[in-house]
Amino acid sequence: MRVLCVAEKPSAAKQLARILSDSNYQTQATGNQYIKNYTFDYTINNRNATIVMTSLLGHIMDCDFGPECKYWNSVPMEDLFVAPIHRTVYEKQTEIADNLRSEARNAQALFIWTDCDREGEAIGAEVEQICLEVNPRLEVWRARFSAMQPAEIHRAASQRNPLDRRQVEAVNSRQELDLRIGSAFTRLQTLRLQQRFFGGEKPIISYGSCQFPTLGFVVDRYTAIENFVAEDFWRIDMEYASQSEKDSSIKVKFNWKRTRLFDYWAAFVLYEACYQNPMATVKRVQKKRVSKWKPLPLTTVELQKAGTRLLHLTGERIMTIAESLYNRGLVSYPRTETDEFDKDFDFQRLIRMQVNDRQWGTQAQLIRDGEFERPRNGGHNDKAHPPIHPTGYDQDLSYDDRRVYEFIVRRFLACCWKDAVGFETVVDAQISGEMFDTKGLVILERNYLDVYPYDKWSASVLPDFQENEQFLPALLQLTKGTTTPPNLLKEYDLIALMEKNEIGTDATIADHIQKIIDRRYVYKTGEYFNPSTLGIALVRGYDEIGFETSLSKPFLRREMEADLKRICEGNKNSGEVLQQSIGQYSEMFARTVRQFNKIVSSMETYFDREEFVRNAAQSTRDRGGAFADNNEAPASADRGRGRGRGSGRGSTGTGTRARGFTRGSTRGSTRGYAQGTGRGASTRGEFSDSTSARGASTRGDFSDSTRGRGRGRGRGYAGGDPTGSATCDCGLPPMRRLVQNNGPNWNKPYLACSKSDFNERCRFFEWAE
Repeated sequence: MRVLCVAEKPSAAKQLARILSDSNYQTQATGNQYIKNYTFDYTINNRNATIVMTSLLGHIMDCDFGPECKYWNSVPMEDLFVAPIHRTVYEKQTEIADNLRSEARNAQALFIWTDCDREGEAIGAEVEQICLEVNPRLEVWRARFSAMQPAEIHRAASQRNPLDRRQVEAVNSRQELDLRIGSAFTRLQTLRLQQRFFGGEKPIISYGSCQFPTLGFVVDRYTAIENFVAEDFWRIDMEYASQSEKDSSIKVKFNWKRTRLFDYWAAFVLYEACYQNPMATVKRVQKKRVSKWKPLPLTTVELQKAGTRLLHLTGERIMTIAESLYNRGLVSYPRTETDEFDKDFDFQRLIRMQVNDRQWGTQAQLIRDGEFERPRNGGHNDKAHPPIHPTGYDQDLSYDDRRVYEFIVRRFLACCWKDAVGFETVVDAQISGEMFDTKGLVILERNYLDVYPYDKWSASVLPDFQENEQFLPALLQLTKGTTTPPNLLKEYDLIALMEKNEIGTDATIADHIQKIIDRRYVYKTGEYFNPSTLGIALVRGYDEIGFETSLSKPFLRREMEADLKRICEGNKNSGEVLQQSIGQYSEMFARTVRQFNKIVSSMETYFDREEFVRNAAQSTRDRGGAFADNNEAPASADRGRGRGRGSGRGSTGTGTRARGFTRGSTRGSTRGYAQGTGRGASTRGEFSDSTSARGASTRGDFSDSTRGRGRGRGRGYAGGDPTGSATCDCGLPPMRRLVQNNGPNWNKPYLACSKSDFNERCRFFEWAE
């Protein structure tokens, strides 16, 4: 019996072959330099079989219009909502498809080993279609697994599951909707705005039903800051200081229970009463045992949120690393919505793997030897994968890989320990009828906090207050303050908003954020997202049209995502969802065409072309570079299912429309924002690394595609050849890069720190020539 096995990525295929063959396999080259066929013998359900394990580079089939719609002016834009759609092999992946056909002709069974999620199911269906065309008698099996571990993989090999057709239908429906909606609105925006506002440049002014709500969140926060009006307020501050020589260093701040008042005279009257009779009386002392709950098991969205906040990495970077760790067998599948473990989950085996680590091994031993307590249940279970957890151990990881792996391990160990326990004291005091309170905490058992330093729980000691005790405050004053605007969004905030409003999935959130950076709709100032003048103009232009459900708000996409879930659950069919969504968006498109002058007017008001050009220069990435191992696919081909990406970082702008918020301080220690006018200070100037497209690119009529599809899971490799001729200040081989700033040195090669995260790079610099 001959079985063709197909994995989603080259590294996954190699790891699966290594596990199933016990590293006893033969390797054959294919027509694609990154794809290898691994042949070995294996026993499937007591039947001897010859296995050929091969792989893809993500999606192998394209969903696109026919040639009659290729040129943007060849058909009316509204016809794109009804034009025929074809699914064909990507032109750049014909060699991979040929390899599948060649192997399928001689096989008796097709075993699909793509990632076990909705997108992986659709990719598996594409493989099935290609193989059945040349061998209709093939049996088709689906492997289901969550970790690249021998026991899990051998178990999956012994079970023959069918493809989940509902998930395939959901993905195909999403692809069709994204194609029709994105293409129509993108062509409209680009053709009507490009020549008028961008001169000789020809940028794609793209629209996406996830892309625009994501942009909308950033613009909404910017608008809230822009419209913010500061208000003065007053509060009464009260402080206790011990009179005892033994406890003379103890000072306790009490909080006014009214918090603050915006009427000065009302606050003054209350303060005057306290000032005239300042004796404080302790009215209540409450003491109780309290717990700080350990964290829930780790989901994909929580990994991105926590990682951006605690590790200061982008969500896209975190997911790229997590997938790499998964492919190396170190963590479970990193794309899951599940935050509870199954009842028969083997925790002890995984805990034992960690006991020899120098940093957290001691805590792992304590959990193993009796401190274990079953993790909390979060109430979400996608029935496909467990929460993210470590599945292997490697002490030789370095840089960001080590940091992400450490976070996953510590999160898992924290889940398996006990809650922290403390003793809390709450004291209420009264002065002339005004109530104040304070809290003290003594930590009795740190438990999970010892292995999870990302959570903070600080102790604060209070004197032994007694009810009806009286004291004279050491401080009693009326303090003036001023309200401050909200902060611009950080990536953590943006991910949280997208999760709450169901924009994208756990697997695509990071990609949508990167897309609005690539399109120069937003730029980052440090950790903060600032909308560009182009982003502001587009959002406010659509808002001016006055749709009942705005295209820049999350409601339409949220309903579409809910419908896709209903398809997966069998509660709706794909035809019904397509008809409803296409009808809704086509009506909105017709209205946009009629009132497009409002978007033009918004562009005239807000758009700053000089800022757009600067952002374009900032976002230019290096091109070129080589791979350390020519026998493996580049990271761009091995991670993700969409196109490669770059990232743009702009400045606050120049000219009359220059804008941007700068973190500053107002009135003492109060944080605020100052709106920039005239020439603003640019964000950090940096040379950028190149990104190479991975997966298959869409066919476009311009130099870029009309829309984004698939999950686009990773971006490409960082360009440049590592060289051993020197070391940077970090002691690492430097990376060869190209100067991208306009000037006499443009495109000149230089050597710089090879760390992937710009914020961690040292200042090493040498010309390469």
